[in-house]
Amino acid sequence: MNPVPMIAAALMATGVALAAPQAATAATGTPPAARASAAGQASAAAVRQPIQATPGIPVRIMPFGDSLTFGKGDRAENGYRAELFTWLALAGVHADFVGSQRNGSGADTAHEGHPGWRIAWLNRHTDFWMRKHRPQVVLLDIGTNDLLRNQAAGAPRRLDQLIDRMLATDPKVRIVLAKLLVVRGRHEKEFRSFNATLARAAARHPGNVTLVDMSAIPATDTVDGVHPDELGYRKMAYQWFQGLRQILPGGRSWQPVPNPFSAGR
Repeated sequence: MNPVPMIAAALMATGVALAAPQAATAATGTPPAARASAAGQASAAAVRQPIQATPGIPVRIMPFGDSLTFGKGDRAENGYRAELFTWLALAGVHADFVGSQRNGSGADTAHEGHPGWRIAWLNRHTDFWMRKHRPQVVLLDIGTNDLLRNQAAGAPRRLDQLIDRMLATDPKVRIVLAKLLVVRGRHEKEFRSFNATLARAAARHPGNVTLVDMSAIPATDTVDGVHPDELGYRKMAYQWFQGLRQILPGGRSWQPVPNPFSAGR
């Protein structure tokens, strides 16, 4: 799906300096120290290596997850997707969001976001969706419902299995993996513990998985403690944008976009 023309004109002058993007790296941890350092640098380079894009053919991006991918909490049900697509168009990225779901009012409404779903439920269908939609990039935000429904035990292992299934289907797919927005209250400890495991999950596949931090979004930017409001979703879009800058061609030279973390309420 072609980006909507004229998007750039509306936003061109609004950019501010970009925050340093998150990236996952891996080190061997074996002596000598110099070898570990070199391995870590090589892993970081692998993460930053852009995907191979064909001129004139859009990059296929699959937003993948639960109700935060669907857009619950946003009255238009765009979630982060409409803003992110706009920013990618501004950056000159020819993107095509893919998935079996379609909702919202953005220029490209396709996604694979399923409200209420847990990691294991995505696992049952991921082979089919990966083969059907053939994404080059997956924006993966999943685990919230596992933790809210007292299924934190084993959640990191289930996430590893999900990532492995994606890579078994397409070893070249790039996965941008989100640390979860932290839900306050009795489940906060589980969310922080789960998020702490994700750097290791990303480091298992440094050439394929890039980590972004949605836990930087405060609970005050939600409508109900779980689902972001308009500002919260804009912050999600910004974090995805930073991750995509690491892996899409020309990303480091993209036009900066407004930083919602500096905007305040």
